[in-house]
Amino acid sequence: MNALRGHLMLLGAAVLWGCNAPMIKDLQSLGVPALAVADMRAVGAALAFWTASLFVGGGERVSASMLGRLCVAGILCIVLNQVLFTVGVTYTSPIDATVIATMLPIVTMIFSAVILKEAITGAKLTGILVGAAGAVTLVLGGGAAMVGGGLLGDALCFTAQVSCALYMVIFSNTIHRYSVVTLMKWLFLFAALIVTMVTWPAVVAVDYASLPVRAWGEILFVVFGGTFVSYIFFTGGQKLLRPTVVSMYNYVQPIVATVLSVAMGVGSFGWGKLVSMAMVFGGVYIVTHAKNSAAKG
Repeated sequence: MNALRGHLMLLGAAVLWGCNAPMIKDLQSLGVPALAVADMRAVGAALAFWTASLFVGGGERVSASMLGRLCVAGILCIVLNQVLFTVGVTYTSPIDATVIATMLPIVTMIFSAVILKEAITGAKLTGILVGAAGAVTLVLGGGAAMVGGGLLGDALCFTAQVSCALYMVIFSNTIHRYSVVTLMKWLFLFAALIVTMVTWPAVVAVDYASLPVRAWGEILFVVFGGTFVSYIFFTGGQKLLRPTVVSMYNYVQPIVATVLSVAMGVGSFGWGKLVSMAMVFGGVYIVTHAKNSAAKG
């Protein structure tokens, strides 16, 4: 039952993150640059988690030494992952960025083997490769959207995946010591302070008075749905499943983006996309059921 709850929470996080991309892109066209959105996400989520901690499970004491660890976790999980990917997308194509994002499970598997001594079984490797093939095929199926990216942007996007993988592996035990709210209120506090120092010029440059209602609605969704709620789901699922399985849900985001595009009338759906989606979920299933006596999930 715990494993099922973990999978449902990770699926929810992936769906919310998948909805973020088109909204952030639309916000850029409405006069809100990506760096400003990154700051809104960090600061808004920090405020939301600290407010939530006054009512539910956020009163645990955290030692000074642990605060140092949580600061590093916030840098890896939020600052580097979000900011580097956001900046990277501006220097490369969305197609390249999305394909690079599918490398997260592979990088996580490598770090898990080196740091946690988690065995790389044939079934696990097969599942990751099947899922990756499905995600990449789904992304590249756009055809006309395939334009070349830049080396700098690709490198930044890849570094963002590496930082996320390191967070999931290095802090896989730390996250079990505190409640989700306690963990996230500290991670986002440190992240908000650091991100704001980097993104402040972009934040103050926005003409907030001229933003349409649609923009404010998208900002609210990205901050509270696509960040606050999604990180509750992500961390809750991370507590119940091993890092390699958690990372596999990164493959779900291209599916969400595809379905949303079709629903918005800016994309089409066919048998090729259906096969790609089946490959993604097949890969997740294989990795989930791969034998691993040292970890749960």
